[in-house]
Amino acid sequence: MAEIPDQKDIIVGELAERGYWVVANIQTSSFWPMKAQRVRYRGVTVWILPVMKNYFPAVALRVPDGKSREDYELLLMRFISTLSWVEKKGLLVDELTGGSLPSPMWREKETGFSLCQEFETSYFPEPASERAMLALALMREGRGLNHPGYGFLSFYRVLEAAFPNGRRRREWITANVDTIQGHRGKEALAALRAKGVVDVGTHLFESGRGAVAHAREEPIVDPDNPSHARRLWQELPIMAALAEMAIEQELGVETAHTVWQNHLYELAGIKEILGSDTVAFLQSGEPITDQRLVDIPVIDVQIRGKAPYAPLTGMIIKEIGQQAHVFHMCFASADGRVRLERQA
Repeated sequence: MAEIPDQKDIIVGELAERGYWVVANIQTSSFWPMKAQRVRYRGVTVWILPVMKNYFPAVALRVPDGKSREDYELLLMRFISTLSWVEKKGLLVDELTGGSLPSPMWREKETGFSLCQEFETSYFPEPASERAMLALALMREGRGLNHPGYGFLSFYRVLEAAFPNGRRRREWITANVDTIQGHRGKEALAALRAKGVVDVGTHLFESGRGAVAHAREEPIVDPDNPSHARRLWQELPIMAALAEMAIEQELGVETAHTVWQNHLYELAGIKEILGSDTVAFLQSGEPITDQRLVDIPVIDVQIRGKAPYAPLTGMIIKEIGQQAHVFHMCFASADGRVRLERQA
């Protein structure tokens, strides 16, 4: 069995630097890492703090001097919602705390955790749209809630963020509901169809969203009626699948599965080196002139989580070429014995 670390073994180095820290204490209803992870997010260093003996797992950042605590609390929550999207897990925050060190809240619990080595953060989207960020927050909430009614409502609110117009929303549901992914969602949809429900969009709005949110007139979800809860649990996978599709298709935030499937992660590091302006020129097919090209740094090529491989360390750019949208680069080792070609 893996041993849970002590706080004194985690709060070291950069984490032991005093300042004003904001800490989001996370409920452990899903897997959480056993070691600290340092992630750059929107120009700020964010720390994923592992499960520690008698402390909540947490996410923390140090507020820059002279900056607003409230702004960085929001940024921290946006990070957690994005992490939830990438990991496809619900992450609920028990409480936001702060102090001179990133100390999570105390609790008397040393067992019952689901542990992993670390989170995969090589793909970490940063959507600029506030609607997209709201949708990710609602998705995180819906995945984390152990309540069919409120979970259903959170997922439906994702669709409202993606499609503010009610008519267009229901038309989109009708056009896309039969393409939802995941066996649970497909089984739930088949069961709904078997009951004679033809207009799924209207049903989800009236018998789900409206019934949970209001208590003026039928249909109403009664918390004391087990059959109501069972129905919502059965239909919840449909709403979760639709919400995920809406975020990806309408709001343009790809799932980690799409990124891995299309091998988009392979270009992430190159895009970061080139910069957003150069990438935009490439996407439009415009020529990358000397004035538009950034300096290409010396690079190391290695397998994530493995020790560096000497022949692929310190690779120097040797050739650059472009054909419309394709950017060609050739790197070579310092001694010239190893060459690596890459296209972006």
